Parts: sequence; structure tokens; C-alpha cells
Amino acid sequence: MALSWVAVNANDGSIIEDLPTLRVSGALKQTLMRYETQTANLPMGDAPSSWRQATRPGAVFLVALSEPEENEPRGLPLWGGMIIRRTRKVGNGVDVSLVTAEGYFDRVYVGDETFNATAQNIIVKTMAEKYAKTGAKRGLPLRVQIIGGNGVLRDKNTWKDAADKTLYAALQDFAGLIGGSEWTVGWEWVDEQKLGLVLYVGDRIGKKPPAGLGPAAQFYLPGAVTEAELVEGYGADEGANDVMAVSTGTEGARPQSPHQTVATDLRPRFEYRWTPESDIKDTATLTAHARRALAALKDGSLAMTLTANRGEAPKLGLDWFIGDDIGFDIDALEFPDGLVGTARCVGWELTETTITPLIDVTAVRGID
Repeated sequence: MALSWVAVNANDGSIIEDLPTLRVSGALKQTLMRYETQTANLPMGDAPSSWRQATRPGAVFLVALSEPEENEPRGLPLWGGMIIRRTRKVGNGVDVSLVTAEGYFDRVYVGDETFNATAQNIIVKTMAEKYAKTGAKRGLPLRVQIIGGNGVLRDKNTWKDAADKTLYAALQDFAGLIGGSEWTVGWEWVDEQKLGLVLYVGDRIGKKPPAGLGPAAQFYLPGAVTEAELVEGYGADEGANDVMAVSTGTEGARPQSPHQTVATDLRPRFEYRWTPESDIKDTATLTAHARRALAALKDGSLAMTLTANRGEAPKLGLDWFIGDDIGFDIDALEFPDGLVGTARCVGWELTETTITPLIDVTAVRGID
């Protein structure tokens, strides 16, 4: 199995060139609500004549396509990275550094904005279309798709131009609230010669299986799974059972949330204090941040990865997507009772031969 690569105009999504000899240095990675990076090399021997146009920094995305399905001329666009650096070295061809489209959100700044009694996913849509999409200002060929409804109403969400906050930081503000908007960026075919970006936003990205049924995508060992790893931690920034969110102090006072604690725990007290945003003055907002952090930290970190043969595993982009629940059944000596369950895929890593769902196992039972 082999991925194919195309160079895409960052302004309008039109395909500039196929790059069959392009090779990346490692796995491609996609994660909810964050950008990822990668490096790639284009040898000069078989490079197309338009290789300079197809590798121009800041002007081109390189997009990986899956193998075409039957009767399909092209594969699905699985991953794309904007070229942010190009290095030409005699005898080595062209090296490029790539960042996913979320990284572009960290290169544009939001102006003065205030939203009162506005659905949170509408706020994200409005901000993304105003500051990242091609329109009155140059931007990306982006559309925004709301998943599962507009979300809860949010009051007094204000951003100031003078605060120099990027769109990426503003969207992460929402992700940091309890019940806040989730988002991710994907790719789609617009027509036979053009690709487009899609910002998916919703209270949850991805699907849960219907009640009483398991997920459509199942990963088995023995089976398609070749490696499985479970990592548990309670180090600094990994675990805490006493959390406080604070903001910047003024005139001898510092806004802060009450301590958010776990009522009963087998562990002694582990405290965690941080500043989610320097300009928050409302204690209720700080408390919402602290409650969300406690929910994530109280049991420590728990990370599970399953690496599977890409040719045998459920197909990314067809059988499952980022944010979906997937099923797994791992039979190995390290898990004496077996490791069986359903967990949410919050990201993935992809190579020519393997697929690795990045799994949120915080709600999986049977892990001691």
C-alpha cells in the first residue's frame, strides 16, 4: 500500500502537481484541536519541472491521498501540511517542513469581538470564517461544518485586538471550558482538480455507537493489531486531585477559582495551579476551567496506542474518523484479564503500512 502526494495551492485549493517521489520522515499525525508538524524530502532526479512552484513556502499544502477505492480516480485526502520552510542542499534534493492547517490559525490574529447569548459553535464558525477563510482578506479555501447542533449559549465572550490573541488561541479558549466546542480540520474533494479544507466544530467531534451496539471499527490482537501500549502516569502536569485556576492580579487582588478537589482518593493531596488566560476576571469562568482540569487530572494520565496493519485494519476516512469511538480486544500476557472495550480516538498516526489510533481510555473499565 502506498500513499500518493499532491501539491495544492494554499489560496484556492487547486492542484499544482503530483509528487510521486515525495517521502516523509515519519508518521503523519492528526490530533483534535491542535496542529502537527512533519518534514519531507523531494529528490531532484525525478522531480517535476514545476517543483519550485509546488514547494513554495507559505503558498502550498502537500496533501497525502489514500489508495483509490474501486472505480474512484483518486484516493481520499487523509492529511495535509503547509510548507513553512524549504531547504535545498546539493546532492540532497529539497527538504520541506510542514504544519497542518491548524498551524495557520496561529498566524492570524483576532480583532475586537464580543458575543452575548450566542451558541458556542456559532461563535467558532463566525471567528474561523472571519479570520481564516478567504473573503475580505486572503486566507484559506475553508468551509465550516457544525456537527450535531449549535451548542450552548455563551455570554460575554470578548476578545480585544490589543490582547494580540491568535485565532488558534481563541479556539482553544472554547476547548478549555466545560462542555466547550471541539474542532478539527480535514480535507475534501471540491471537484476533480481542487481540494478544500473543512473545519468541523461541535460539542463533540466524532460518533458514539448506537445504544446496545459496538463501534463499527474494531481492532484485534491477534488480528490486524501488531503492537499495543498502555501508559499510566501521575507526574507533574499528568495528575492532580486539588486544582485551582488563577488569573492576573490587579491592585493587590488576584482572581482565582475555589479549590476543586476529589472527595475521596487513595492518593495524598497533589495540587495543580495554572492560568488558563491572563485576562479572565470572572470567578465563575475560572471555576469552569478548574472543574474541567480536575476531571482530566484526577485519575492521572492514561494513554493507549494500538498499531495495526493498514491493509487489514478498518479504513481511516471510511470505517472510522477522528473523534469516533472504536472497539478493541487485546489478548496478551501484559493484560492477564484481557483488555477489551470501547474508547474514543482523539487522533491518529499514519505511515505507508501502519495506522495508529490515539485513544482516550479515561472511561474504559478494567484498567487497574
